[in-house]
Order: sequence, then C-alpha cells, then structure tokens
Amino acid sequence: MEYLGIIMGIAGIHFFAISSPGPTLFVIASHANSDHRRESVFAVLGVVAATALWSGFAVAGLGAVMNTLPWMPVAIRMFGGAYLIWFGYRMLRSVLEVGTGADIDVVAKRVTSAGALRSGFITNISNPKVIAYYVSLFGVMIPEDSPPALLVIACLTAIVVSMLWWGAVAMFFRLPAIRHGFFRLRRVFDGLVGAVLVIFGIRLIAGR
Repeated sequence: MEYLGIIMGIAGIHFFAISSPGPTLFVIASHANSDHRRESVFAVLGVVAATALWSGFAVAGLGAVMNTLPWMPVAIRMFGGAYLIWFGYRMLRSVLEVGTGADIDVVAKRVTSAGALRSGFITNISNPKVIAYYVSLFGVMIPEDSPPALLVIACLTAIVVSMLWWGAVAMFFRLPAIRHGFFRLRRVFDGLVGAVLVIFGIRLIAGR
C-alpha cells in the first residue's frame, strides 16, 4: 500500500498521454472496421508489445544507452515514418481504385494477423521520443530509493493501461452502429486516415 499512490499516478498520467489523438488511434480504428475481429485484436497486441518494449527499455536504463548512439533514434524514426507513409499510401490507393469502379471488397485486401500485429507494433514503436517519455515518467514518479520491484510494477502498469485503453478503442469502433456509419462513409474514412498517416509519417521523418 506504501507505493499505491505512485502506481495510481503513473496509471493516470499514462492514460492521458496515450488517449490523445495520434497515428495509433487511426491505425486501430482502421483495423477495427475490417470484417475480421482478429485484425483489431492483433493490432492492439502490437501496440501493447511496443509499449512493453519502450517501458522495459526505460526501466532497464537503455534510454541512456540510446543517447550515446545518436544514429539509433534517427534510424527508428526514419523506418517508422516510411512505414506510416507506405501504410497511408496503400489506403489512399485503395480509395482511388474503388473510385474507378472496382469493388471495395476486392480492393480492400485481407490483412493477416501478423500484418495487423506488425502494423500496431511499428506505428507505436516508430517514435523514439517515447522512451524519453517513459524515462521522465518513471524518473519523476518513482523515488530514487525505491525497490527494483516498483520499477517492474510501474512498467506492468503502463502495459496494462495501454491494453485496456486500446482494447476499449477497438471495441468502440467495432460497435454495430459505429461500423454501419463507417461503412457508409468508408471511402471518406479510408481517404482521411490514409492522408493523416502520410502526414504523420512525413512529420516523423522530419523530426517534428
């Protein structure tokens, strides 16, 4: 009970941090509106895996190691930005193909479980500034003389909060009423998401 306040504080801060709109939200929403529930499940698992990796790096002190290797954050950012641009381009291209008369079910290729997992993971892992966030979060909230177990619990807290939030987001976008509305506006939605992801990718590569 001694450290309950610290853990609750970490959970609250992390919730507000991840609930702000960003590329992860658009990727989860896109997968959640597919015909296959497993897409959204694996996309969420990919996001959670990235959360586990970054928060684990912060707990292990690898944030300091990355600061000594300036090329590593740049490489991660470039790769992640390129992936977002590619993902967004695919969505924009599908919209244009549908616009020429192709059947939307034919154009919208099925995404494998591995593909959805990769999509969620890369989208969330692509910003190396995230590790600085976790280092700051844990550094501010956790006293220096705390036992190592508290760091592990803090890391697990971030993972659980991410799983609950993104799972709730996926469930929301899979509600029948929401899916029906998005199906009617599918071309608009896919075009908007594709454009937003391309913009996020360009900004990520530009370091903004």
